[in-house]
Amino acid sequence: MLEMFIVSQEIVDDTVKEYLSDILFGVSRNEKEINKLIEENLKQNWEIDRISKINLSLLKIAIYEMIYQKLPYRIAINEVVELAKRYSDEQAQSFINGVLASIVKKQNLEEE
Repeated sequence: MLEMFIVSQEIVDDTVKEYLSDILFGVSRNEKEINKLIEENLKQNWEIDRISKINLSLLKIAIYEMIYQKLPYRIAINEVVELAKRYSDEQAQSFINGVLASIVKKQNLEEE
């Protein structure tokens, strides 16, 4: 499926192909831990199945980048909030930012 996406979007840059592959397989390999982090940082009475697919995907990407790729959290959060502005509803930005800010605080992530 990844290869079909790359072909259909006419992606030729090897760096972009590598990034997409890393994100896809990295999130997949670490999905249990990533989902657990999301669940632990949701407001009370919220469950992961209530999160839209796009917002859940954006959360997973940012968490993977922050925790496993060690990307500075400000960059990861900014990237997915911008994507949420473009592809999700108005409340998504605040929701995603809130969950990720909670994870940053609890995981004691610091800028490098």
